[in-house]
Amino acid sequence: MATASPPDNQTGSLPVPRHLRRRVPRESRPPAPAGAPDYQRVFEASPAPYLLLSPEFTIVAANDAYLRATATQREAIVGRNVFDAFPDNPSDPNADGVANLRASLMRVRQTGMADVMAVQKYDIPIPGMAGGFEQRHWSPVNAPVFGEHGELIHIIHRVEDVTAAVQAHALTMRMESELLAQAQHARESRQFAELFQQSPTFMAMLSGPAHQVDLLNQGFLRLTGHRDVVGRSVAECFGGAAGRAYVALLDEVYRSGRPLAASSALYAVQMLPGGPVEERYIDFVFQPIRTPEGTVRGIFVEGIDVTDRVQANARRDALIRLTDALRDLRTPDEIAYTAARILGETLGVSRVGYGAFDQRTGEVRFAHDWAAPGVASLSGSLDLGDYGDYVDDMKLGRIVIVDDAFADPRAASAAEALRARSSTAFVNIPLTEGGRLMNVLFVNNASPRNWSPEDCALMREVAERARTATERLTSMLALRDSEAKFRTIADAMPQMVWSTLPDGYHDYYNQQWYEYTGVPAGSTDGRGWNDVFHPDDQQRAWHAWHHSLASGDTYEIQYRLRHRSGEYRWVLGRALPIRDETGRIVRWMGTCTDIHTQKLAEDALREAAQRKDEFLAMLAHELRNPLAPISTAAQLLRVRHADEKARTMASEIIVRQVRHMTELVDDLLDVSRVTRGLVELHMTTLDLKQIVNSAVEQALPLIESRRHALEVRTPPQRTHVRGDRTRLVQVIANVLNNAAKYTPSNGRIVLTLDVDGSHARIAIADNGNGIAAALLPDIFDLFIQGERSPDRTQGGLGLGLALVRSLTALHGGSATAESPGEGQGSTFTITLPLADGDVACSDVPPQHVPGAASQGLRIMIVDDNIDGANSLAALLEAQGHTVAVAEDAEMALYDGALEKVQAFVLDIGLPGMDGYALARHLRSRAGTSKALMIALTGYGQPADRLLSSAAGFDHHFVKPVDTEALSRVLDGFAAGGV
Repeated sequence: MATASPPDNQTGSLPVPRHLRRRVPRESRPPAPAGAPDYQRVFEASPAPYLLLSPEFTIVAANDAYLRATATQREAIVGRNVFDAFPDNPSDPNADGVANLRASLMRVRQTGMADVMAVQKYDIPIPGMAGGFEQRHWSPVNAPVFGEHGELIHIIHRVEDVTAAVQAHALTMRMESELLAQAQHARESRQFAELFQQSPTFMAMLSGPAHQVDLLNQGFLRLTGHRDVVGRSVAECFGGAAGRAYVALLDEVYRSGRPLAASSALYAVQMLPGGPVEERYIDFVFQPIRTPEGTVRGIFVEGIDVTDRVQANARRDALIRLTDALRDLRTPDEIAYTAARILGETLGVSRVGYGAFDQRTGEVRFAHDWAAPGVASLSGSLDLGDYGDYVDDMKLGRIVIVDDAFADPRAASAAEALRARSSTAFVNIPLTEGGRLMNVLFVNNASPRNWSPEDCALMREVAERARTATERLTSMLALRDSEAKFRTIADAMPQMVWSTLPDGYHDYYNQQWYEYTGVPAGSTDGRGWNDVFHPDDQQRAWHAWHHSLASGDTYEIQYRLRHRSGEYRWVLGRALPIRDETGRIVRWMGTCTDIHTQKLAEDALREAAQRKDEFLAMLAHELRNPLAPISTAAQLLRVRHADEKARTMASEIIVRQVRHMTELVDDLLDVSRVTRGLVELHMTTLDLKQIVNSAVEQALPLIESRRHALEVRTPPQRTHVRGDRTRLVQVIANVLNNAAKYTPSNGRIVLTLDVDGSHARIAIADNGNGIAAALLPDIFDLFIQGERSPDRTQGGLGLGLALVRSLTALHGGSATAESPGEGQGSTFTITLPLADGDVACSDVPPQHVPGAASQGLRIMIVDDNIDGANSLAALLEAQGHTVAVAEDAEMALYDGALEKVQAFVLDIGLPGMDGYALARHLRSRAGTSKALMIALTGYGQPADRLLSSAAGFDHHFVKPVDTEALSRVLDGFAAGGV
């Protein structure tokens, strides 16, 4: 007959405590020899009855001996729970075979050791008889079977049917009963009577159908309350429902002639004459006594008090039930009540409660206590001080045991109150922590009770388990609450937060991580986080992380993390170790902060700083270039024997180089004004062809000096735009100059003006050096320059194209650059919106033809730069003016001819009294109030011009002065204007 195969280790096994596991190293197990026995056949053929159970007590296999012993079929029991296949006899209220077997199997599962049970009365169902059970007695042994890794995989349940031995014992007892009956009838064996009386069991001889008591011993007297019942019927001796049930059982034995046994039957017993009546558990046998002819003439009754055993089993089962129940409880109040209920039901007391001790009030507070039916609850609190003087003992950790409040001096004063509360006897179990009373388990009984040491030990165990379970649950709830708060806080943070185990295993990320990266939840646990790093950063980040894990150093690194958009963004990763009180790392907490914008800004600042350094070096070079010829020309002018031609050449060199330096400074000022939004545009309607012509006129000297061929292509019709004429000329001229500079000599430049829809487009193409691909995107940025010819004769600061883009943007247009590559030329395109409608053009190029001074003026120049003042004075004198020079305001004010001065040229940055104050002072004097006031300064910002106007200046010139413009102002004043 086939049997069920044992369950798989991975699904049908339960763990055994580590210290109980039995491991056999794989390599130490000898291989099965050829022809090894079939252990299944050995198992099935064994003469001893065996069951093979799973750790959940399911019947996995049964051998033939077991099937014969239990009169069952293999297919009827294999696969079923052993307690379903072999239940207790429902007609036997005292059947405890299932409970005893369950307790034994639980011990095997918990300890991992074999358990030998006492002989059990375990009736088995009678096949074919519904509800019928046959009385059987068994001697069981339960042994564990361990798997390869020490886990419990089976339990072997071996039994021995000892029914025959028990019945033989019963037969022996019957023979003894016969002997006793004969001795009673003969009343001749006094020695036997003495043994009968001194037996630790209770015995009685009953005769006739009325069950008259013919003989009894001292043990049986305890059942009758020590009443003399010899010669009386059992019905007279035992009244009430219990007595009637007792008589019914005797009637059945007398009628059927079959013995009857009962286990752990509950009877009221009076141990001492006149003493209290106690309920005791009794095992008894009713054995029929027969005549020589075989008819029943009486019954021999024998029993033994098994209360201690029953209570011990009950206490053990109570702890098992408590352990099972605590697994499913979710609140401390449920734990407290369940522990109280199980303890109360087990001990059969009136009330049990478990609660926290309030140090301030002396009360024990609890959600609700357990109370037996008819016993009132204490409503959530118990003031121990109201019921005796024993609180101090409990604070010292001493158990308070009161068997009878009326007889115990500690509680005598409150005995009546205790009795009113069904607490005449009570036990209080204190639970202390750090020398302080924290919790109390109280057990109350309505009547006096002799609390056994076993009862108190059970109370202590239940109290400790309740406390442990409560603390564990409280810690778990606190941890869960803490984790919930942490997750809430972490999810609310703008940063990505993560956490790892001490070995670096990533086990937590906040919501920001998943929203930022877009990865599925849990996909980056463990080592998966490295996969979302930029491939170039993965190895570096991995090494840094392992260094921190090995050393405990703070983890900090910048890397590129893949955003949910697919873009890699710069992130700052940081992690700190969390240590316990011993310094051991228990966790790592880390964050990731998006620093992409900051990183790009830093790179831009670094690049700008580099450009600034390059620009300063370039500026120094460009300024030294004109200073060198100026210095040489100045030295030449000092040579006395220099002829007129040499002096003229030196003068021209100085004028040319000063003009070049002025252009450099003007470019710097233009860039500053444009980038700060301070430039003012004088917008008019312009013909772009005239703007192009003016720009070509400005750039033509440079183009011709480098022998370039220039081709200008313009449409026949006018091309009107709105703009500032001077600035647009500057834009186009800058591009032309740029083309001339970066095109080797004898190059070709083509300027094309055309109209494309609503925009005019100016394209300037050359066949020069071209632009490298890496430089092309930044060509319009400040201080950006390509490579020029080695002589760098044209100079420049790399500001021209930056001005082109900025000024074009101010006109609503755009500037772009194209180049096939280095050495292949470039094309710059300026696009401007056309003017709306047919608007008249107001573009009239300013023209000025300077004339000779109409008449000479008396002029005073005040400047602490003597060289500049004297050179300007010499120029003005050459034009026919009379000029005086003063180095500061004091010298000017004390000049004897001050009142005759018609025009003042004042430096602003004078020592002592500055130019503003001097101008105001001169305006306040009658003799000089009408004089022409000209400011000559190195400050040319709009704010500087406002200050000079407020101080009374008529004109504001920036050094180096435009001599033609200064001449026009002086001529105009001489002619009668300002």
